[in-house]
Amino acid sequence: MKPSTIRFLNTTVTGSEEMLQGVLRFRIAWKKMAVLRTDCLKIIFLHAIFLLTLKTMHNSIFVNGDGTLIGRVCSKTLFPVECHNCFDPNPSSSQVGVGGLAGIAINCSFSQVVNVDELLINYPREPQYEFCQQQFDYIALKLVSAMQSWKNNRYQDAKNLVQLAIGDYFECLKSLDKPRYPDPFIDGLYKTRTSCENSVGVLSQIGS
Repeated sequence: MKPSTIRFLNTTVTGSEEMLQGVLRFRIAWKKMAVLRTDCLKIIFLHAIFLLTLKTMHNSIFVNGDGTLIGRVCSKTLFPVECHNCFDPNPSSSQVGVGGLAGIAINCSFSQVVNVDELLINYPREPQYEFCQQQFDYIALKLVSAMQSWKNNRYQDAKNLVQLAIGDYFECLKSLDKPRYPDPFIDGLYKTRTSCENSVGVLSQIGS
């Protein structure tokens, strides 16, 4: 019988066979370094998009969303402008409720993590960059687990996982010791933090 639960990077992932196959591919690639990390992250990202689309289509929590709701939700996050930058370009945002916006927010966070991971691959093989890349891989896996918890209506679990991802982000930040870094990297760090903090903010509003 194929597993319904796997464990990777101290994170337990439970779900459908298709989802787990994606995570297993990521784990194998991680250990063997047979493919680029970003390729693996993009594979996982496709599964996350699939989960978001599936739940948006079938869960009744996603109804009656509109611009007014987005404005109210974003006003309660730590970074309202960045919150709108996540929701406004996405046509689905105006068709879902707070729960649906939470899933979209987690996807935005994951997208930012992939962007930073791609940058780090091309940076010098310095210990601080290598450490940050490891931390961002941890963040990616936690966000995948958060998306799965969100899919299963375990919103507090999803929130906890995103908060753990924020902890990994700060571990990366603490390891940096140069006074100056490439602007895209600094921008990516900022967007990762703001998007994850906003994901927590949106998840906190479900049911309120």
